[in-house]
Amino acid sequence: MKRFFLTLLLPLSLFGQDQDLAQRIAAFQTDMQETFKVKTLNIGGESLGALEKESPDFRTDFKLEGLEKQKDNLDRNVKYDVYVHVFQFADIEELNWVMKRWLPNFMDGASIRPGRDKKTIDHVDPTVVVIDAATISVLTLPCPQFSVESFRDWRSKMLTYFGSPTSVIIEVAGCEGPLMWTKNPPDSKDRTWR
Repeated sequence: MKRFFLTLLLPLSLFGQDQDLAQRIAAFQTDMQETFKVKTLNIGGESLGALEKESPDFRTDFKLEGLEKQKDNLDRNVKYDVYVHVFQFADIEELNWVMKRWLPNFMDGASIRPGRDKKTIDHVDPTVVVIDAATISVLTLPCPQFSVESFRDWRSKMLTYFGSPTSVIIEVAGCEGPLMWTKNPPDSKDRTWR
């Protein structure tokens, strides 16, 4: 009976998720397993604003928790945490509607405008957002664990696993900013995401 239940449960959990995205997530997690373990329960992390209230076709949230302790910027010996959230919507049209609602109530309630950089964005941790086709992937790092080198490395990994040449990238490249549209920014006059 237990095997039958698990056999039914596994396909239901993948319902709505295309095979390519499942492979990207699995490859990303596998690549990180030498230095991080994947946690899926009680993960916490940054508030994603209005994006958390959406109803995507598929959503996964996980935390990568460091296997070894390291010194952070506050001189504490801690296991580093990285939070990843992946949302897949039905199509580009639905994603455009989601972006219209998300940007005015971005992370931790901050408001941003399409294609416009901001010098500061209060209370927002270092973040990489990859918008590709109908998928939004968000990676956040706790502020005390930020370093420019590791942030660039995480940006590169997110683009490798969740991006494409046409992806839009939004970065909060430090603690509370700056926020930059670093790849394929939308035209600030375009009303699609406003």
